[in-house]
Amino acid sequence: MNDTSNEIRQKQLSIFRSMSPAERYQISIEMINTSRQIVEYSIRALRPGITTLELKREIFKRYYSNDFSVEELEKILFALR
Repeated sequence: MNDTSNEIRQKQLSIFRSMSPAERYQISIEMINTSRQIVEYSIRALRPGITTLELKREIFKRYYSNDFSVEELEKILFALR
């Protein structure tokens, strides 16, 4: 999805390019943490009583289910117990 005008995109790029590597790194980490929180909240909304272990497994499935075969995924999820 791309709903950002070219003018705004160029302004964003200019801002990012003016940042130090440490600032860009910090923003990246914050974005990763925010996206993980969104995933966690959405799982908790669907399964309010989920345990910490089940949540860990569901987050893993949400992130990586397309990267592994069903068999590989089951082995990994089994190991996360």
